[in-house]
Amino acid sequence: MKKKTWFVQVLLLGALMCQTNGAQAAMPFSTEAEPPSEEQEVDEEEHALYIDGQLQTYAGQPIFHEGILYVTAQAAVKALNDKAEIEEGLPYTGSSSPYEYLEQNNDVEEINNRKVVRVNDLQSLGIKAEWLDDPGRLHLETADLLTLDNLQIGDSMDEVNSHYDVHWNTGYGQSADYIGFYGDMHEFTYTDRYGKERSGDVPEIQLEIKDDTLTYIIISSSSYETARGITVGDSLFDVRRAHGSEYVEEKADGKTVYIYHVNGGSLWFIADDDRNVERISLWAFQLEGYER
Repeated sequence: MKKKTWFVQVLLLGALMCQTNGAQAAMPFSTEAEPPSEEQEVDEEEHALYIDGQLQTYAGQPIFHEGILYVTAQAAVKALNDKAEIEEGLPYTGSSSPYEYLEQNNDVEEINNRKVVRVNDLQSLGIKAEWLDDPGRLHLETADLLTLDNLQIGDSMDEVNSHYDVHWNTGYGQSADYIGFYGDMHEFTYTDRYGKERSGDVPEIQLEIKDDTLTYIIISSSSYETARGITVGDSLFDVRRAHGSEYVEEKADGKTVYIYHVNGGSLWFIADDDRNVERISLWAFQLEGYER
């Protein structure tokens, strides 16, 4: 687990505002992995592998060989097992193991005495992938982590409106162009800077649009869940079990906040004194120093 001192405010109507300068938001990544340049082939030790935003330190690094991008068989099996945790009916679940399935389909190769699997073979099994430069790193994702129901970070305002009847307010005096509200109101209690407990109503879903792009989604209802099955009311233990042990933990307004950095943004889980999740936020930005 990573920890960093910085400041957030939980505002009454919903936005979590980071008072440091976060990195520029990245758009949701494509399903096609672009291999690194040939100049990077010799710099294998600098290549990092993330699975669902979690840095893989034991599964081995990505391998670029003869113009093809590979991961170790161990990393491939982990990605496939992680996907099987949240999705049924996958072609390899009928085998005794994902490795057996990969072997039976001749997807396991050997490079420098290491068992490896091509990234595009994993993509054919539903694993999303993207290679990023400076520094060289490969993101594998078992699901669209920055999605909620029919919404995805990066959607246009028209795409949002096609799914939900959102009440939009113009973001006067704010960096946002529009702030949107949807659904019933829910009570939210927090502690102000003077240590006094306060409460107010927050919407079921709150949204932000900048430059016709959906930049955050905040939910306060158990009717919605993350791509890995976490919803309002779950415990922070449930969050760690589903999303991993590598996160930033912060305290803000009497709340405990777990922040997970994933490709293209971050997920925030805001919990009460009992460490149960009260709100979940998806953001199109990453904290400075934790970019992936």
